[in-house]
Amino acid sequence: MGPRFRVLHVDDDPEVLLLVQLIFDGEPDLELVSCSSADEARFAATLVTPDLFLIDVMMPGTDGPTLLEELRSRREFVRVPALFVTAKAHPSDLEALARTSAAGVVRKPFEAPTLMSQVRASLVARVG
Repeated sequence: MGPRFRVLHVDDDPEVLLLVQLIFDGEPDLELVSCSSADEARFAATLVTPDLFLIDVMMPGTDGPTLLEELRSRREFVRVPALFVTAKAHPSDLEALARTSAAGVVRKPFEAPTLMSQVRASLVARVG
């Protein structure tokens, strides 16, 4: 049996992309699709039908909240849960992210169990 869930991850930092890939490699029911830019993510989302978006907040060009808003404008992505990943820890930054349609925020630096816990909780909430 193949992966049950696809997670589309976008981050402009190659080290974070690699770290998240290594974490997901130990999760046989999850498939990770990694993108290094918002443009890549827009294209990949139409090809892979993600079950969850994992989006870096600060990226060159299109930032994470803007990318999520663009994805949400497409009917097929309205109900796909999203988690933002950010190193910003100031309360006002976190409050601004909480006002978006994202299910939550993963704060950098993160540990594998924390990331997986938030990913799985968001996926469980989606399937109800």
